Amino acid sequence: MIIDNSGTLPAFLGLQDSDFQVIDRYHDALDKEASALAHAFYDYLLSHPATAAVFRDFSSARLDALIQKQTEHAKGLLVSRLDRPWRESMRKIGALHHHLGIGPSWIAGAYILYWRHWQKILQVQVPESDRDLLRDALFRLLVGDLMFQLEGYAHASRETDSERLALSNVLMSVLAAPRGKVSLRPEDLLQQICDDLPAKSGSVRLAGYMVSDVMGETLTLEHQAGLLSPGLQLQKSTGDPCWKALGSGQSIIQAVDDPQAPEWIKALRNQVEEIGIFPFGTEDLRGAGLIGVREKGYFQRVGSAYLNAFAHLGELVFLLRNQFLRDPLTALPNRFLFMDFLENARNQTLRHERLLGVAILDLDGFKQVNDRLGHGAGDQVLQAVVQRLQVQLRAGDILARLGGDEFGLILPDLERLDDLDGVSERLLAALREPLEIDGEAASVTGSLGITLFPLDDSDASTLIRHADMALYAAKDAGRDQFQLHSLALDEAMQTEAGTRALLEQALQENRLVLYYQPVVSSAGAVIGVEALIRLQHPERGLLPPAAFFSALDHPRLARSIGRFVLNAALHQAALWQEAGHPLRVSVNISTRHLLDARFLEDLQEMLAKYPGLRPELVEIEITESAPLRDMPEAQRLLVACHRLGVRVALDDFGTGNASLTYLQQLPADSIKIDQSFVRDVIDDPKDLAIVTAVITASRMLGMNVIAEGVETADHVDLLVKTGCNHLQGYFFSKPIPAEDVPAWVAHFRPAPRTKDSLHPLNILSPILEGHILRVQKFIGALRQENPFPAHVIEKDAEEYCHLGLWLRGEGKQRFGATPQFMRLLTRHEHLHQVARVAKLHFDAGDADGAMEQGKLLDMENGLLLAELLAMAGESRDNI
Repeated sequence: MIIDNSGTLPAFLGLQDSDFQVIDRYHDALDKEASALAHAFYDYLLSHPATAAVFRDFSSARLDALIQKQTEHAKGLLVSRLDRPWRESMRKIGALHHHLGIGPSWIAGAYILYWRHWQKILQVQVPESDRDLLRDALFRLLVGDLMFQLEGYAHASRETDSERLALSNVLMSVLAAPRGKVSLRPEDLLQQICDDLPAKSGSVRLAGYMVSDVMGETLTLEHQAGLLSPGLQLQKSTGDPCWKALGSGQSIIQAVDDPQAPEWIKALRNQVEEIGIFPFGTEDLRGAGLIGVREKGYFQRVGSAYLNAFAHLGELVFLLRNQFLRDPLTALPNRFLFMDFLENARNQTLRHERLLGVAILDLDGFKQVNDRLGHGAGDQVLQAVVQRLQVQLRAGDILARLGGDEFGLILPDLERLDDLDGVSERLLAALREPLEIDGEAASVTGSLGITLFPLDDSDASTLIRHADMALYAAKDAGRDQFQLHSLALDEAMQTEAGTRALLEQALQENRLVLYYQPVVSSAGAVIGVEALIRLQHPERGLLPPAAFFSALDHPRLARSIGRFVLNAALHQAALWQEAGHPLRVSVNISTRHLLDARFLEDLQEMLAKYPGLRPELVEIEITESAPLRDMPEAQRLLVACHRLGVRVALDDFGTGNASLTYLQQLPADSIKIDQSFVRDVIDDPKDLAIVTAVITASRMLGMNVIAEGVETADHVDLLVKTGCNHLQGYFFSKPIPAEDVPAWVAHFRPAPRTKDSLHPLNILSPILEGHILRVQKFIGALRQENPFPAHVIEKDAEEYCHLGLWLRGEGKQRFGATPQFMRLLTRHEHLHQVARVAKLHFDAGDADGAMEQGKLLDMENGLLLAELLAMAGESRDNI
């Protein structure tokens, strides 16, 4: 507070009327030199770095104006008598000096220039008789003028300190709020500062911040306190100070009365004098803080440190928000940011009249890589995939990670469909290239579902759903390809949803039933049945699986349906066994149920529920989709099924890409040749070649072969001649209710054989050729002529060597009931034991002992071959 007693200060300084009278007497001489004094004053100030820095950015015109004001000050001081108006003007000048950053010592020092200048006038133009009187009066006048300036400076300084304290208190009160009261949202801190600044500062009238959209095209006012500018949006413009601040990364102070100011700032005239714009944020999320103040020079007076703290907090808030919107592993946008990108891309597409591609990409085979190599390697695969995809994308395309191994793509500015085809093919081709992770080979492919806006004129969420539909269509079509969403696909998905609802309701209302189709052996015996599901519809009657097949493997239904089928089939098998009809029952297990973590528990539960049922009478049938999705897990599960005594069959064999690999890798007991090959086997030489090859390979591996879709006696005859030992189809029976099965079995008679039938194709010869060669290689290895062959000395090698597989399979079927066959098995096991003893001698360095065992091995093998050929009615010359 300033205490102003009008007459006190001049009296305190000793200034009396006589002093002012002597000043008046020499006024003209002093006044005449005012302009020279002003020029000398500024020449002096500009010659010293500390004071020259204040005027560094001043134009010549502005400096001239200041010199003129200084001239007026020198003239006015002489006639002021330090009255009230003069004192007020000096206080304002003192405050201005504070705002300009000129320290009080420099203000006081500048008055020396006045004194020196007037001293020269006193010496030349004032008589000696008045010189001391005038000098004393002028000295007191200068001191009084200085005191008022310093008083104004001090008052402005106190106001500035008070303002700085208010700003500091706002920042500290927000940041130091009790932890329990702090919002979980970081932006709430920024908003609270905006609310508190106008309330607690005497100069701030407006506080808020604007945020750019994800495309960087629009700034939108996200929060504002004090004065309001509702709905403020700024399109990108090089001339707007907000966009300038974002572009340069530097704060901008904009005067409201500046003719170049944009209209939204001019609209604040008479409410604020200056707007401070403080940019913050990085990458996709940027913003600008807005501070509007009452007077010009506020930001220079208060300093930038406090308001930069506001911007720094905004930086931290946006950093946290940006991290929330990005995937931590790949740094790609996550689903939330992807949706923002998509919404903006839709708006841009409508303006530009182009096509917008919206795609979902899912990796095929990633789970297998992840399980085989570990999650760390899986993360490296994802990072490598992202790098490959980004190389193939165009400028402006957006890749996001939606979760797991699923990615979203936004492909803007497409002129035609061919552009989409090109981008899609490049992306899928890049994924096919093999990867090497920590020295291990890894391979994945991709399935891509796409929709096109505005051809698909939907909102962002629906576009995603349509792209997802197309993705599943790509997977169903075989994976490693892309599918475009269409109206037909949408209708198909709606139909599938209806089918799913139909099946779910039937399951709940116990309207699912099992029918059974017999399986017969080539010798004419009924060896089992396949359980086939049907749906009893209240209006349409009994529906075959084709009416609801697509829903059987749905995530919501697969396990429930699987448990129903297992329970019903095993219950029926137990009833037949008790009635004296021990029929093997084959049950189809969907891919999703097999790979469900609870599948083994379900199977064990059903077996325990029917303890009297022999496990070997239960056979589960799987299609190739399960191993294709997760081969290691499928192998583990099928081995576990074998340990329970349950048989395993590979269904629809021959229709997929990896069928021969399955014969090599999966522990199957039976192969079911798909009816699409069996149907035309008589007329199509290609089908005959495929069927014969599968039958021959399966027999050599000791597996049963079941031909599906057998419809005529000619089919039966040809298939039996190729060595197929089990048959199934309408020639024998269509699927029938469980209660009709016993009667059908009782009345079944095998089809008569044609007179000119040949013996089934012989597979023993190539098996024995391989066996003999491996024995010779083993003996050669004892002589160090070649490496030891596999499947000789390993644990249980006698069960899966060439001859062992035949003995366990077709050999057991043909000769298992004879005494000779049991002796043959014993001799075969002894052969492997001799080989193991020979290898022990070899490893111990006992070459002679090893060769003795080698001779014994050769002799035992000769006896084995002789007994086998005698039993089979063949001679070694025919091998």
